[in-house]
Amino acid sequence: MSLENIKQRLRSHIKPIGVAVIGFLSAAAIPIWQIYFVETSDIEIEIGEIRRIHSDDYRVALSTEELQLLKPYIDEALFYEVEANGERGDKIRYPTFDVDTLIQAYKKAKIDLKNIAETKRQLSHYIETIDAYLTTDNLEFQLIEFRVGEMKSWGLSSYIDDDEAAYYEHEVLSITRNYSDMTFKSGKAPKLNVPALEFLLSDLKEDLLEVIAANDVRLDKLRDNMRGIDVQLNKIQSEQRDLYSYFEVDAVATNNGRVGAALRPIGLIRATINGNNYVDIKLEMLDFQTSSELPPSSTRLVRYRSFELHQMPVEDRNLVNAFWGTTGQARLLNLDTKRQVYTSKATAFADKSNRKILYDQLKKSAASL
Repeated sequence: MSLENIKQRLRSHIKPIGVAVIGFLSAAAIPIWQIYFVETSDIEIEIGEIRRIHSDDYRVALSTEELQLLKPYIDEALFYEVEANGERGDKIRYPTFDVDTLIQAYKKAKIDLKNIAETKRQLSHYIETIDAYLTTDNLEFQLIEFRVGEMKSWGLSSYIDDDEAAYYEHEVLSITRNYSDMTFKSGKAPKLNVPALEFLLSDLKEDLLEVIAANDVRLDKLRDNMRGIDVQLNKIQSEQRDLYSYFEVDAVATNNGRVGAALRPIGLIRATINGNNYVDIKLEMLDFQTSSELPPSSTRLVRYRSFELHQMPVEDRNLVNAFWGTTGQARLLNLDTKRQVYTSKATAFADKSNRKILYDQLKKSAASL
């Protein structure tokens, strides 16, 4: 067959061949288009909330004279170990306390300082009542008529040890209600052990006088050192905030694509004051196994947590403390298993900052109603 005949045949079949080639190319291109352009993930990240949380692991000993003055205002149980059965164990040799416990103790001390005159007046009134019962010629307060109900109304456990207060009440009840030890005469009330009751009330009076004296000394010293306690607690709070705090970031991850994606368990917050003045905070995803998967057309709340600030380089830590709560802006960056990086819009680098933005948006919409 000559070359001219071959060319003539090709001309007669050029259209079918062209259609076949175009069909082949189209068939090959459609899956490629679907894979790389249509059936892909399309992830958007939005910061929901940034929280700065104080670590529960930060504890403080009563290592100064000023802090020692807070000891009476701290729950006694915190000075003891707890056994496996829940019972009180041995006394802790060097007890430490969280910051909230010290703050609450300080508040109680300030209240106690304000109530010092009332406390002394109340205790003095109880002592006067005891003296009245111990005066033999006082017809209004006769010792044989003293009962445990009156002692309970004094609330002794607020002034003396709980066990000691319970002991006094138990002994009064025993003296006035232990009928097996009483002497009975026909037609007359049982005879109480008056000497025992007199001795008991005298003993209680001495205890209350000691409480007044001790309170006068302790509260006078407390009054003189309130400013020092306040300064030390402010320093402790600053140390907890600047060194022993961490960040939690709530983010909303939306996959608008037709293919699922999986996020890596790490993230990054970049806090910026201006273009060249920034600090990066490394994050780890919480509940990674359940939060990292993003099915097609889905939205998921993802939560990240940073390390405590004392684990950061000093320079970075100082920048974090300087930027927080100011005009600094924060962006969240994360990536998927294909190493595609996603970046959120900027929000204020402050506690619950995005919540204010959302409220402002709602108010703006409400204004048009």
